[in-house]
Amino acid sequence: MLYVIASVLFSLLILFGAYEFIYRDRIILGVSVQGQSVSGMTRAQASQFLQSKFGSPDAIRARFGGEPIVVREDDSRPGGKRVWRAWPWELGLRTDFAPVAEQAARLGHRDSWLDSLAEQARCIWADCDLGIDAQFDEHIAQAYLSWLAPQVAQPARDARVRIEGVRVIATPAQNGRDLDGAVMLERMRARVLANSRGDLVLAFRETAPLVANADAAQAQAEALLAAPVMLTFGGRTWALDQAALAAMIVIQPQPDTPGKLRLVASIDRTQLSAYLKTMAREINQPARDARLRFDPTTSALTPIVTSQYGQILDPEAAAKQIEQQLMARAARGPGMANPLETIQARTIGLPVSVTKPAIALEDMAKFGIKELVAQGVSNFRGSAAGRIQNIRTATEQFDGIVVPPGGVFSFDQFLGDVVEANGYDDAYIIFADRTVLGPGGGVCQVSSTVFRAAFFGGLPIVERWAHAYRVGYYEPPIGLDATVFAPSVDFKFKNDTDAYLLIQPKLDLKNYTLTFSFYGTKPNRTVEMEEPIMENVMPHGPAIYTDDPTLKKGVTKQVDFAHDGADVTVWRKILVNGQVVKREKFFSRYEPWVARYLVGTKVVK
Repeated sequence: MLYVIASVLFSLLILFGAYEFIYRDRIILGVSVQGQSVSGMTRAQASQFLQSKFGSPDAIRARFGGEPIVVREDDSRPGGKRVWRAWPWELGLRTDFAPVAEQAARLGHRDSWLDSLAEQARCIWADCDLGIDAQFDEHIAQAYLSWLAPQVAQPARDARVRIEGVRVIATPAQNGRDLDGAVMLERMRARVLANSRGDLVLAFRETAPLVANADAAQAQAEALLAAPVMLTFGGRTWALDQAALAAMIVIQPQPDTPGKLRLVASIDRTQLSAYLKTMAREINQPARDARLRFDPTTSALTPIVTSQYGQILDPEAAAKQIEQQLMARAARGPGMANPLETIQARTIGLPVSVTKPAIALEDMAKFGIKELVAQGVSNFRGSAAGRIQNIRTATEQFDGIVVPPGGVFSFDQFLGDVVEANGYDDAYIIFADRTVLGPGGGVCQVSSTVFRAAFFGGLPIVERWAHAYRVGYYEPPIGLDATVFAPSVDFKFKNDTDAYLLIQPKLDLKNYTLTFSFYGTKPNRTVEMEEPIMENVMPHGPAIYTDDPTLKKGVTKQVDFAHDGADVTVWRKILVNGQVVKREKFFSRYEPWVARYLVGTKVVK
């Protein structure tokens, strides 16, 4: 009997040892999850087995519900009736099988061998079935909300003002909404984990617009368009009508309270300036001096060219002034009780800069032009037709010029462009070291004659240049010529008298003389010229002959004439009451000039 008992106990001990050895790192017998046995599996095998059994959507649907969850907007909101349907696992439902596998693996493997033995016996005898708890995966829920949010968001709409034709139209602001992610996560968590029924209502946060109100901008725009703007100058009026104004109005946001903007209506100064430039072309004109003629017989002074005031409209300055006045008017409101008052308030004088001419007809009585002050004469006999034409054309440019007291006369200023289009013909001129045909030959006859009048009038000579060589037309006397070549070579004198000085030329084509008379009030002085002094006379060199294939062989043509060079000094004495008060030197250096001939080489067959 004892032997039998000992044998049984020994066998049981061997079986127990074998069981403990076999299941030392495996799940013991009698352990299942949701009726599915996991006995004999490792933790990893159990977790994988449970995932395959219960991790699929069909398995989750069978365990946690087979109907989708209705997600909808709040019906109380305008247009808020859209619905979406989502399965629980789309909203974040997940089951984590690792903790269940861990729990199964710990059964029968406690720190106390008695506890382990008791659990092993219980599971073999009564079965140990474990359940699966629902889990909420926030990342999955966030992904669903990211997909849904753009569909339900409504951006805030700023208040707006626009102009159609001449009408100002305002659109009110509207609040927007964004999906409230934090609230929605909690609602989804509760709905998924509780496995309850009912719709999942979306939660929103309202968003305010940046521009909440457009009333002020609307009022400004309406005030700017209340009536045409009347622009005036010199008895003329230009109407800037409402249609043109409407095209210039801009509505722009500007900073207001922190985080907010306000709309402001204003005039686009660039567009207004462009509009005013077209008006400037009508208004702008240069100042023009009067030109006069004096009759020595009757002492009558007659205008031959009327004076004109200069007018300049600066479009940028005018645009700024108009904008400021209109904006000040707009700040007071769009309308007035009296329509006439509205029109008067919108009548704006243009800021035109007006300049009085130096020689204005209204001042003619004060000019003091009553007698001959000085006169210069030159002779141009022997001039070719083209040279005479140029003398006539140039002389006309100086007819009636008036030089104010203290003013400086510039020959080039009044001469203008010496070109064919202005009536000039080709004639011989000095160019570099040659005498060549060119437009304007003979103009220096005029400048030299003006110089002589200024010289014998005792007027200060500001600028004078002698010719490169002696020219017969300007002699006698030698040394009283003045060459010009705009813009670098000019002849200038100053009117140092107390009265205005009238320049009056006379061209005598019968006697080939040119006379320039200066009329004004003769100063208390006389002028004398000492005999010219010639020094350092330099004989001209031998003639130069140049082959010309355009001339027939045997033909020789002279194109330049020989002149000796010399240094010439002329002294001018100015006397007051017979006493010399000033002695002035006028020096001219004339280069020797050789004769030049063209020799024909062309053979005619």
